Amino acid sequence: MPAVIFETLAPLVLIIALGTVLAKIRFLGHDFMNDLNKLAFWVALPALLFTSASHAIEPGGQLIRLMGVLWAATILIIVIAWLLAIPLGIPHIYRGTFSQSAFRGNSAYIALPVLAYSVATQPFPGSKAMMATAVIAMILLMASYNIFAVIVLQVSRHEGRVHWMQLAKPILRNPLLLAGILGILVPILDVPIPGVVDRAFKALGDAAVPLALLCIGGSLAHASFQGKRSAIVAAALLKVVVLPIIVYVLCRMLGLGLPEQRIAMVLAAAPTAAAAFVMAKEMGGDPTLASGSIALSTILSAASLAVALYVTS
Repeated sequence: MPAVIFETLAPLVLIIALGTVLAKIRFLGHDFMNDLNKLAFWVALPALLFTSASHAIEPGGQLIRLMGVLWAATILIIVIAWLLAIPLGIPHIYRGTFSQSAFRGNSAYIALPVLAYSVATQPFPGSKAMMATAVIAMILLMASYNIFAVIVLQVSRHEGRVHWMQLAKPILRNPLLLAGILGILVPILDVPIPGVVDRAFKALGDAAVPLALLCIGGSLAHASFQGKRSAIVAAALLKVVVLPIIVYVLCRMLGLGLPEQRIAMVLAAAPTAAAAFVMAKEMGGDPTLASGSIALSTILSAASLAVALYVTS
């Protein structure tokens, strides 16, 4: 089994490393990496989400319990992070950034590719419906991440009122959410998709994984670990160690099936999302803490994802 897990993760790690090296030696320039990220975010990943959802017969029957686990774990890690920020000496204004870095996972660029590769290398009963369930779970989780992030960042700034309409706009315009929702509606409404269009979407979706991983590698090439090291380390460990443990315990308590456990564990073990940096910068948080947590948790996630795959094999 360790050999199978290695075969699942090793190609992903190698592509990330390649992206880092190519960005370091400036073979892939800064502007090109930005364009590559746009291509992955606006075209390739939406195509992967659309085809994954539209080709599945139906999601797994434990979706509600799966989301209960993910939401409960997210709320628990927010509370733990907020309380831990006090002994770490993190100023109140930056506790929202610390909490967000501890719960906001990189589901599109890391978790989804890992799940896609694991289905190909480790098929098991129920794995056919797993990607459909994963897409729905990811859509719901991404939307809730935005809401939780705004809440903790606003609270840490002592601003009581949350502008929900301003929050809703970027969520509704998110191409990953829209593509996933449209993909879910295709089998529900029995919408026919021409074979040529379907093959085009599949080809773009096949390109999503390497493109996303190259983008992650490129971002690591210029990652900064400046700032308060203890806060960066604590946020990264909360994300890739404590959160997966909480999710594993809740999965076992609720008796989730193997596909749902795999989805929950991989989503929990994924590193901090790049959106945490953007949100921290836009809402007066600590972007240095966020960027350091993203970089460190991405490096550590190779181990946490391996454990997630192992315990759900």
